[in-house]
Amino acid sequence: MVKMATTIKIDNEKKQKLDRFLAQLLLKEGKKMTIQEAVGLMIDHSLENENEFIENLKNLPPVEEDPLWKMMKNARSLGIKDLSANIDAVLYGSPT
Repeated sequence: MVKMATTIKIDNEKKQKLDRFLAQLLLKEGKKMTIQEAVGLMIDHSLENENEFIENLKNLPPVEEDPLWKMMKNARSLGIKDLSANIDAVLYGSPT
């Protein structure tokens, strides 16, 4: 089975914390793993401990406070059924 990879973006502070964690893991336990392996294990752990993960989500602000969410409430229709196909032409005009 071929495993496909994808790219994720995390902020620099979280990346530094993860790097420190992996360095400590190597020093304390003699275990070396890549960031990809660590994130994969963290995802598996979160899925296996769903209730605990959801409990931690309660500390996040509600989606209604997100500025993008507020903007989407006031979005206007452009009258185009599938905007994904020609988004550049709609936003910037047809190339001349």
